[in-house]
Amino acid sequence: MKPSIALLIACFSLCLVAAGCGGDDSSGDGGNADTKQQAAPTSEGGGAEVSMEGIKFNPSDVTVKVGDTVTWTNNESVGHDVTADDFKSGDPAAMQSGDTFQHKFDKAGTFDYVCSVHPGMKGSVEVE
Repeated sequence: MKPSIALLIACFSLCLVAAGCGGDDSSGDGGNADTKQQAAPTSEGGGAEVSMEGIKFNPSDVTVKVGDTVTWTNNESVGHDVTADDFKSGDPAAMQSGDTFQHKFDKAGTFDYVCSVHPGMKGSVEVE
């Protein structure tokens, strides 16, 4: 095969792969992270899931029942942590991209938390 044809095939293949990587932003908000705050999805067996992205907890406030578990997932390239008076994910910034932390809430109340590395990154768990 001539080098120019091989290059053409490689470029075409790369274009097909790149076209498949696009996302479907059906929210209609143009992808602005500030407007994508939404109710926490319920995790299996009860509880909630919180994403860390854009130097924010999303959603920042969740409500669960006594006995439920909240799962935090770091979905960005900078390190984070979940730090509260009653629980902690570990050392500051120890949660790297893709890492998760879970905490089971055994009593009712409001539990405020922060990322100790990014103090403006705040959240709250309301346990009913």
